[in-house]
Amino acid sequence: MMGNFESANVLAGRYEIEKVIGRGGTSVVYKAYDLQAERAVRAIKEISKTDTESYEMAKSESQLIRELYERDKSNAFFPNIIHRFEIGDKFYIVEDYLDGATMDEVLKNGAMPRGLFLECAKQICSFMTFFHGTGRVHSDMKPDNIMVLGRSSTLMDEKSKNGAIKLKFIDFGTAVRNATGATGYTPEYAAPEQYREIMLDERTDVFNIGATFFHMIQGRKPMRVSSNMRMLTSAERFKFDKNVDASIKRIILKCVSDDPSKRYRSPEAIYRDLSRIENHSYLRIIIVSFVISVLAFGGSGYSAYMADTLRKQDSTYNYDRAIDANDYQTALKIDHTDRDDIYFNVIRSFIGNGSDEKLSMEENDFIINEIKSQDEMLRSGPHYGEIMNEIGCAYWLYYYPSSEEDIDDISLEKSRITASYEWFSRALEDTGFQMRDPAAYDRAEVYCSICAFYDEIDRKQREGTDDEALYNSLWTTLTDLREEIGDSNDIVSARVCQTLLSAISRFSGKFMQIGIEQSQQEEILDEITDRVYTKDGRVRYMNDHAADLAKRFDIAPVRLKVEMAYSG
Repeated sequence: MMGNFESANVLAGRYEIEKVIGRGGTSVVYKAYDLQAERAVRAIKEISKTDTESYEMAKSESQLIRELYERDKSNAFFPNIIHRFEIGDKFYIVEDYLDGATMDEVLKNGAMPRGLFLECAKQICSFMTFFHGTGRVHSDMKPDNIMVLGRSSTLMDEKSKNGAIKLKFIDFGTAVRNATGATGYTPEYAAPEQYREIMLDERTDVFNIGATFFHMIQGRKPMRVSSNMRMLTSAERFKFDKNVDASIKRIILKCVSDDPSKRYRSPEAIYRDLSRIENHSYLRIIIVSFVISVLAFGGSGYSAYMADTLRKQDSTYNYDRAIDANDYQTALKIDHTDRDDIYFNVIRSFIGNGSDEKLSMEENDFIINEIKSQDEMLRSGPHYGEIMNEIGCAYWLYYYPSSEEDIDDISLEKSRITASYEWFSRALEDTGFQMRDPAAYDRAEVYCSICAFYDEIDRKQREGTDDEALYNSLWTTLTDLREEIGDSNDIVSARVCQTLLSAISRFSGKFMQIGIEQSQQEEILDEITDRVYTKDGRVRYMNDHAADLAKRFDIAPVRLKVEMAYSG
């Protein structure tokens, strides 16, 4: 082990190192267990400070990833930077351990099947849409900067087409350099303007996306942007095999046009075309049926046959069949309709299926890719606020962003609140929502206020700007939330109690400093006790999910913290 470890294999008194999982010129990456988070798995990158350039780049890039992660309310795209620290001449970055392989490694097994390609391609577009929303240009999208999670590196199987794939995005060194005016690119995926070192914009990223798609669907990299000091044209670089889907080929060729003005204007536009070809693949079947019918039928028989064939293959028919089967996810993929009820039904199917009562990462991905991408259309509908509030409540009450059962409570609570913040904020933007459902609007306002507090408290505490007004506002919001302790819905009640317990435990001393009486905090703890437990200490909740939450409550230490705050 490295000399900086404080014991045989423990770094900084917290991280138990298991093994080395990667090495670079001036860096080492370890797999480790976080002893302060119930042995959660972490990846730790160790950078030598003697290489000043690498050290400064690592600091800047890790700070950027941290900012992006905090801004990404759904936690869909980035690994979480847990901790950054220095020991001697080493700089350490601790982040989520991503159990998977880079897409570049995956593609060594060959081209992606069509269904898997479309799923991954849409996730790439969703990521780049988010990234552009931060005002940045990436300029180095490529398979090597994408982690494929959830399965082994041999991902080319039929199961991979059914939502089992999750992508995370890594390596933002080029984006950091862009901010300083420097340039950088990977030749196989570079746009002509990168080779010429002229101004880059979002359409540069569109080109990089197209080059990445080419690698995914062909199983090989495009040709480099230049050869023998000559810039190659896209026609020379992107040569497709005969069996490549013509619709996918058209999308890629539009992405990689040498003329930026002829490319897609944004990743959202690419996403829409990907969804269109995914949802209308049945057209090929119609054409085949038409040819067969010409050969097999004549007169009125032909007309009746074709009418029946077209009806069965029509998207409306398939949409209605999916609705009849309560398969709302399939229905929404067939048609991103403006029928509001389909969105409510999809969300309720995620949390009311009677199995796990959890909003999983896979369901989160569906929301991001199939609902968030339709935000503009939904805003023009009559119930935008209600739909956004429904999604926010699903995250607030049910989100479980991990397949690991031992995820620590602090990380779970932060992920849940952070993920719901964006949706409650969107709900409150709809002024008609308040008029249509005042009670739901008021509740969304309370939840959103708590989300906003937690979204900024860590930063404000680091900066020393967490003033009295901030904690006064939190206490006012908690007082409003307190009214929901006795909600007849066990899950709502359990989440409210959990939120109140967490806030009082962490900020009891701050509340004391702004004049909140000890008795006021203890009254809330008494109400929680009376609502949650019987006199003999059993949990009252009949709902299994709420009962499981309540079993984690430990009110005694919270009472002790309140007593200590006031006794001091």
